[in-house]
Order: sequence, then C-alpha cells, then structure tokens
Amino acid sequence: MQDNVRKITYGAMMLALFAILLAVTLYAPLIGNVTMFFIPLPIILYRLSYDRMSSLLVIAMGLMLSLLVGGILLVPFAFIYGLLGFVIGDTVKTGKTKLYTFMATGLTLLVTMMVMYVVAVFVFSFNAIEELFKSVQEMQGQVSAMMHKMGGVPDNYDELMASQITYYQNAVPSLFIISVFVLAFIYMALNLEVVRRLGRKVPKFPPFREMKLPMMTVFLYGIVLLMSLFVKMEPGTNFYLLVINATMILRFLFLLQGISLIHHYMYEMKLPKVVTVIATIFALMLSPITTILGILDSGVNIRAWIGRNKTK
Repeated sequence: MQDNVRKITYGAMMLALFAILLAVTLYAPLIGNVTMFFIPLPIILYRLSYDRMSSLLVIAMGLMLSLLVGGILLVPFAFIYGLLGFVIGDTVKTGKTKLYTFMATGLTLLVTMMVMYVVAVFVFSFNAIEELFKSVQEMQGQVSAMMHKMGGVPDNYDELMASQITYYQNAVPSLFIISVFVLAFIYMALNLEVVRRLGRKVPKFPPFREMKLPMMTVFLYGIVLLMSLFVKMEPGTNFYLLVINATMILRFLFLLQGISLIHHYMYEMKLPKVVTVIATIFALMLSPITTILGILDSGVNIRAWIGRNKTK
C-alpha cells in the first residue's frame, strides 16, 4: 500500500512538473527556449523509479494535462516530449550504453517528426519545408533587387543563387536527419546531466577524442564522389537526391572525425581545455579543412603518428 501511495504521489509530482515546463515553454518565449529542452525530464525520472506501464500511464495523463494547458495543438508536442523521456529513461533503466540511448532517442525523434510533417501536409495542408523555402526565395529576391540598385552585381548572380537554393532543397532529407540527431543529442546530454546531478547512475560516452570512423566510410565517400563526377545527374532525379544527401551526411561525419582528431592532438600535447575549445571553434569556421583532416584520419590514421612522435 505504501509503495502504491509513493508511486501515485511521485507520479503526480512529475505530472505537475511536466505541465509547468510545457506551460513555461508555451507562454514565456525567452525562458521557454531553455525549458523546452528539459520537458522530457519528469518522464525520465519517473521511468528510472518505476515500471514501464506506470510510466506510460503518466505520459497519457500528461497528454490530458497538455490539452488543458495549450489546447489540441500542444498535444502532439507533449506526446513527442513524453515519448523521448520514456525512451531515454527506459534505455538507462535497462542498462543500455549511451550510444544505444543516443541512437534510440534520435530514431524516436526522427520518426515522430516525420509523422508530424506528414499529418501537417495531408490533414492541415501545411508544408513547413515549402513555406521555409518560399520565405528564403522572397528574401533572396529582395536582396538581389537591393544589390542590383547598388550596382556591382555579377551577371550570373541570380542564377547562382537560384542553383544554391535548389541544391539545399534537394539536400533537405540529409539536413533534416542531421538536425534531428543533433537535437536528440542535446536533449539526451542535458537531461542525463541533470539526472546524474540528482544522484542517479547514467551511462557515459567514450571520450570524443577516441571517435574513429571505419575505413569503409572513406571508400563509400570515394564511390559517391566518382559517381558525381562520371555519371550525369539531373536535378530532381532519385539518383541526384541520393548523391547529394549521401555527400552531405558523409561530410558531416568527417567533420566530426576531424574535430575528434584535433581533440586527440590537444590531449596528447596536454594543452589546457580552453585551447581545445578555441581550436574547436576555428575547426568549425574552417570546416572544409577539418573535413579533409577527418577523411585522412579515417583512411590513414593520423593519430597513430601523433602517438609515435610523442614516444620518440
């Protein structure tokens, strides 16, 4: 009886915190930009303490509360946050690795966001991606008109800008996937840090400096580049979309690999962390060079040479 009372009391507390975080995020935009990242936290804490069925019941009650807090339009967002909290809490509770937790969180967020996009298109006739690129094209038209008035604009400026917009339109799938997994990492990292500070045991990633992509990614990237060079690609075709999005994702992975190499070098040289932070900022600013470093490190293993030079 006492266990049931504790379970119900703790569930009520977590529901109240869930509703407060939703309300602050919805009605206080400035503070809400911060609180939105911690909405899954009450569900994570409850799942770490109690069983799955009780956690799912708390999520269901949270959806009902979200209906009262913000109306029907808030329910899908409450569902996503509740599901994220459940997945993170469940994987930690069952002793999964942090990489497993990250992948599960990313895939959950990816699937739910895709479902929301499809529902918005077919039910509400609202295509967020089309609206975004319409705004971009309108803004580009205004900038172009202003630059033409000022003079000194290249003859093919409009064509270059149009081709650039078309390129990013075709790269939407990869940009969407990368953005979702980056967002999932932020949600997971922030909430698990709070959970750790509350005295709970959470899994840890290996140090970022130890990140190592398999050599197969270099061969795959080479194949994609050769296909783009020797095979004629028409914008809008499935083959064009495949090459563009594969290139975007692989370059992002090699960028991370390059930053990891820089972190490894800084660690081996025993340099202060502030130097590592500054080097990371410059690495992002010089992303093409950092990407090349990542490709070389994946294929040639540059960090092995760093270790060898240190021992001599």
